[in-house]
Amino acid sequence: MVPDRAENGSPLSLAVIGVICVALFASLFVRLYYLQIIDHQTFQVQSKAVHFRTKHEEGPRGRILDRNGKVLVDNQVVVVVGIDKEIARGEGLGNGDATDSEEELAKRKKVFQRLAGVLTQQGVPRKVTAIEAIYTDVRYGPNDFLPIVDEGVSEELKTYLAERHEEFPGIIAKARTIRVYPYGQLAAHILGYVGQIIPEELERSDIKAHGTPAKPAGPDAKPYALDDQIGKSGVERAFEQYLRGTPGDTVIQVDARGQSLGIVKEPKLRQGDDLWLTIDIDKQALVEQRLREEIQARSNCPDASDCRAKEGSAVLINPQNGQVEAMASYPTFDPSELVNGISTDLWESLNSKENGKRMLNRATAEGYAPGSTFKLVTTHAALSENVITPEDVYEDKGYYALEGCTSGKCEFQNAGRERLGAVNLQRALTVSSDTYFYRIADLLWRGRAAFGDTPIQDSAKLFGFGQKTGINLPSESAGLIGTPEWLQTVYDKNPKLWDHGKWTVGDNINTSIGQGLVNATPLQLANAYATFANGGTRYVPQIALRVTRPKSLAKAAGGIANVDLIKTFEPQVAGTLQFPDQHQYEVVYAGLQGVASAGSGTASDAFDAYPTAWATVAGKTGTAEVDKKADTSLFVGFGPATGFEPVQYVMSAVIPEGGFGGEAAAPLVASVFQRISRGEVPPVAGAPIPGAVVGEPLAPAPTTTVPQVQISDGSTPATTATPSTEGGP
Repeated sequence: MVPDRAENGSPLSLAVIGVICVALFASLFVRLYYLQIIDHQTFQVQSKAVHFRTKHEEGPRGRILDRNGKVLVDNQVVVVVGIDKEIARGEGLGNGDATDSEEELAKRKKVFQRLAGVLTQQGVPRKVTAIEAIYTDVRYGPNDFLPIVDEGVSEELKTYLAERHEEFPGIIAKARTIRVYPYGQLAAHILGYVGQIIPEELERSDIKAHGTPAKPAGPDAKPYALDDQIGKSGVERAFEQYLRGTPGDTVIQVDARGQSLGIVKEPKLRQGDDLWLTIDIDKQALVEQRLREEIQARSNCPDASDCRAKEGSAVLINPQNGQVEAMASYPTFDPSELVNGISTDLWESLNSKENGKRMLNRATAEGYAPGSTFKLVTTHAALSENVITPEDVYEDKGYYALEGCTSGKCEFQNAGRERLGAVNLQRALTVSSDTYFYRIADLLWRGRAAFGDTPIQDSAKLFGFGQKTGINLPSESAGLIGTPEWLQTVYDKNPKLWDHGKWTVGDNINTSIGQGLVNATPLQLANAYATFANGGTRYVPQIALRVTRPKSLAKAAGGIANVDLIKTFEPQVAGTLQFPDQHQYEVVYAGLQGVASAGSGTASDAFDAYPTAWATVAGKTGTAEVDKKADTSLFVGFGPATGFEPVQYVMSAVIPEGGFGGEAAAPLVASVFQRISRGEVPPVAGAPIPGAVVGEPLAPAPTTTVPQVQISDGSTPATTATPSTEGGP
C-alpha cells in the first residue's frame, strides 16, 4: 500500500521547517558576529580579568653610606610568610568580610590554627586572632599578599609549607628584602626607619605625584601600594625619593579556581639609589660613646654639685661648609627593632617620657635654654649698637643694680654672687661675667628709643636662632627667641599661662644670658658658633653629600668605577653676619680662646684634662637654670682656633641636669677634640652583610674658598686659609 503524502510531509511543511532552521542559524550568526566583532573588547577585558592577576612588588631600597663609603644601612634577603588572598579565596577561605559563609569561616579558622601552631614551633609565634585580623583588614585589596611573619623564617619552613600547600591553602613563604644595620644603634636618629605606608601618607602630594600601581605617573614613577614600605623618620624619610626602589608588576595566568598556570610578565624592579651622608661613622661612634659616658657619670654626682642627668645631645660640624660629621642624641634606640613594624606597646615604650623618649632626636627637635653660650649674641648686639667698646672696663661686684630702679626686682647677680672684679669685654667672655651682660641688656632697653625694642633678638636672628636651620631632617624645631610683640600676643591669647604680657627690663636681662624666653637646639648652637668661627657665613647644616647609582651590586658600594653620580648636594649659604670692625671681632675671638685656656677660663679644667694637639681651642660654657630641676650643662667649642688657619670643627654639647657647663659639657667636647686633633679616632667595624664588598672610597672634593670675616666697614682680616677637604665635598 502506498503511503499517503500527508504522512511523509507536504511541500508546505518542509518549507516551514526550512525557514525555522534558517532563522535559528541566522540568529546564532548575528550573536556570534556581535560578540566577536562588535563587542569583542568588552569581553576581552573581562576574559583577562578572569584569567590574569597582577601583583605589585617593591624594588629594594637604596643603601645609606657614611662620607667614606661605609655602608650604614643595607638590604638583606629573608624568607617571609604571608597569605595570597586570591589563592586563599579560591580555596574556600572566604573574602574576609560579611559575605563569608559558615563553611568558609570554619575552614579558615582551621587553616589559621594549623599555621599558628607551626609558626609557634618555629619560634615565631602568631595568634589565630592576629592572623584573622590581617585577613579581614579592609585596607588590603582582594589580591594582595598579606604579611604574617616579616622578620624572616628558615628555608626549612618555606619548604614545609610548599610541600603541604593543601593543608595551608594560600599560605606562601617567599623572599623579601629588609633593612639591616651593620653598626647597630649608631646614628639611629639620623638614619631613621621605614615602615608600612598608611592611608594618610598615600594622600601626601609627593606620594600621589607618582600615580598608582595601576596608573603610574610616568616611566620613572615609583607608585605606592598600601602594603609598601616608606621612610618614616631621619634620612629614610627626608630622601625617600632617592632611596625608594622602582616597583613593578608580576602578571600571573590563573584558571577558574585561581590556581596559577604560569607567569606572563616579570616585574622590572630596580633598587633605589645610594645616599652618601656627611657623617663620619668613626667620629659618630666616638661622640655617642662620650655623650653616653658623660651623662651616666653626671646622673648622680659623687661631689656636692647637683646633677641628675638622664639625656643629652651633641653635634660636630664643619664650619667651612656646614657639613655635619656627627650628631648624637641620648637615650637612643635600635632601628632593627622597627624593621617588621611597630606594635603599640613598642611605640609607646620608645616615645614615653618615663623611658626618655628614645626616638626623639634632641639635636634637632628639642630646645634648651642656651645659658651663657648666648652671650656671643648679646656681645654682637652691643657692639653693633655701639653701647660698649671692647676696652670699656666694668667693675663686677657680683651683682648688678638696675639704674633708677625703685620697686620690684632691682638686683641681678652672678652664680653664687661671685665677684669677678674689673672686666672688659674679652675677660667678661672668658670668665663669663653675668653682671657685665646684665648691664648691656639694661642699657639697650633704656635706650630702646634709639636702638629699637629688639637689638638682641635681631642679632640672634643673624646667628640663626629662633628659626629652623634648614637641615634636611624631619621634625626640626625652630627654637624660641621671645620679643615684646611675641610676649604680648601669647599673653592676650591665654593670660592664665603668663604672669605678665608687657616686656620688661627683667625680660631683657634674662634674654641677654640665654635664660627666660629663649631656647635653642644643639644644632642651632653649633651652627651659630660655626658662623662666628668661619668669619660670618651661616650655612644651612648639611647631612647628605651625594646620591649615586651602583653599576653592580656585586661590587664595592663605594668603588669609584662602580657608581654613576646622580646628584651632589652643595653647601648652601643661609645668611651672613657682620661685626663693626676687625678689631672687635678679634677681641671676641680672644675672649672665647681664653675660656678653654689655662687659668681662669670656665672650661680650662676640662681642656687641661684633655689637652689637644691644636695650639688653641676656643668656646663658651653655659649653665642654664631650669625650674625645679638641676642646671643644664652646655658648651660650644671650636678648633683649631689660632686665627691663622681655618677652624676645622665646631662642637656643641647639651646635658640637661648635668650641672655647670665646665663640669659636664666641656669635658665631653674636650675629650672628642683631643682624639680628633691627634688623629686618634678609633675606627669602628660594622657587622658583615652577606654579599657586601668593602671597596675604594670616592675621591675627595676639590678645595673651596674659606669665607672671610664680614666687616661692615668693608675691610677683611689679614689672614685667610684653605679649608680641609677630608672625606669629600
